[in-house]
Amino acid sequence: MNGSSSDYNHTISHHITTAWRWAAIMLAGALLGLVPTSAFSDRTEAVTLVEEAQQLIEQLKYEEARATLQAALKADPTYAETYANLGYLHELDDQVEHAVDSYGHALELAPNHGFTQTHMRHLFYEAHFPRWLKLDYLKFSPIAAVVDTCQTRLPNQDQPGAVVRHDFAYTTSLVFPEEMGRTDPAVKVRIPSTGSDSPIYATVNRVCYGLVKRPNSRRLDLRFVVQYPSRTISQSDNDYSKLAQIITHLLLRFSSYATAYLNRPPIGDEEGLVHVYLCEMGPAGAELYQDNIYFYDIGQPRTAAEWAREVAHELGHYLLPAAGQFDEPEKLANGRLGERLFLQWLAAEAELVTEKLWPADETVQALQAVIAGDAAKMVNFLDDQCRSALDLWLREGPNSPLLAARSAQAMDYFAGSCLWVLAAHGPQFLAQVFDNTPGENPQPADFLAAYQQIVADYLRQQPLRISAGALDLEQSTLSASPREGPVRREEISLAAGDSVAVPVYLPAGMWQVSCRADPSGASVTLQITLAGKTLISPDHLTISTQVPGWHTIRISSAEASTNVQLQGIQIEQAPQA
Repeated sequence: MNGSSSDYNHTISHHITTAWRWAAIMLAGALLGLVPTSAFSDRTEAVTLVEEAQQLIEQLKYEEARATLQAALKADPTYAETYANLGYLHELDDQVEHAVDSYGHALELAPNHGFTQTHMRHLFYEAHFPRWLKLDYLKFSPIAAVVDTCQTRLPNQDQPGAVVRHDFAYTTSLVFPEEMGRTDPAVKVRIPSTGSDSPIYATVNRVCYGLVKRPNSRRLDLRFVVQYPSRTISQSDNDYSKLAQIITHLLLRFSSYATAYLNRPPIGDEEGLVHVYLCEMGPAGAELYQDNIYFYDIGQPRTAAEWAREVAHELGHYLLPAAGQFDEPEKLANGRLGERLFLQWLAAEAELVTEKLWPADETVQALQAVIAGDAAKMVNFLDDQCRSALDLWLREGPNSPLLAARSAQAMDYFAGSCLWVLAAHGPQFLAQVFDNTPGENPQPADFLAAYQQIVADYLRQQPLRISAGALDLEQSTLSASPREGPVRREEISLAAGDSVAVPVYLPAGMWQVSCRADPSGASVTLQITLAGKTLISPDHLTISTQVPGWHTIRISSAEASTNVQLQGIQIEQAPQA
């Protein structure tokens, strides 16, 4: 059960014996004018119908009462007593979410309705926590919550797409886990990874709930249930309530990125819930086990950036496809990939919020609200972890022996391949790669094969664009270094004599490769080497590939040309002769 003692002295099953008292309270509410009036004839009819429904409730004729209340709604949809009665019927049926919805509607019309306020308190503290509720009704609940927003923007060809808001909320009140009754002891949580044959248990007795708003709706859906120990049972006398809120916030924000960019919302248990446990016991770190997330040794001090990485890592295991069979640093690569993707998108959001380009001071400072005191470390993380993995894949190439290796370097190589797809084509293309990679435990080579098949299918239908941000920097010659953006290198400028190398996969066929640059029609030269023969042409290349494979397209500026802002290359089927 959730929570503390309530003014409500009996359970749902006991409400039936108090129907006369209920009818008196409802009638008193109507007489006291707790609701606004509308057209007199409609309100009169609604009052009459509600009185009839109350009599039916006294007679335990609930279905007839429900039908009568529906008729009252048609007569006057602004009469709060109708919604209060409907809420009561839902409560009798143990339909917590619908009861909250009806009571919330009643309180929206009559904020001081005492009976409904009491029942709302009962539902949140005595029943199970609502699995969904309307955002507008959250303010009528007896619990405190923070409502926050994150922003995403998908690329749209060469222009940025519209900014999309994602609203979410998490509780900040003192709430007990549902497994606990009023007098029950703390919940024991068995720690999966202890390195011991004897089971070890952690205890939790508090919970922070995280809810996500549906797109184009006012409905909040419960997604994350984060349980933790209170100070009273903490082994080190620590208050973990703030930490629980921080972790819930990060889970909600990062999962919003996964939904927006990869179309991968949390799946959860049969109710769609992801259960998270903050444990004082256990080895350092965190793990995903049987679809539950465990954070261990939470009393050990960690910086905000370290917590962000741990949350991103475990969500990577939860939301991204399993990848590989590695020996180190762990078995699967999706956790390390999750760190890189979610923290890149966090930096990208800072650009959206500030309307400044990463890594400007304003963008770094904008992260203080998420990883307070550690925002500056994000710049180093993107350089050290994201760009290094990307450059490793570019340096080794798509056919490297690392594709089948099991080392830590091989894991970084796999992550780099995914980051290259993201830089070259954007997140929706990466999502297609994930969705089209077969098997429950695919290998890195399977992801590469999926990418190649998607490219082949795509080119049969339309031109394929590759961003200049996917360049091989080590193989390029640039007078001015690109800007290190959140997810790719930006502002690729070609001065006289400069050149840029971009890896491309070409299926078998006849292809035309052209440059996209600003100003359009800028003087550039394209070059590719096929079967030991180098083809060079201005404006565009026509390429015949008998065998599918990877190649490098080199784009050079003429010696006398002005600076060219390179946007990327475009590949399409060559016109028929």
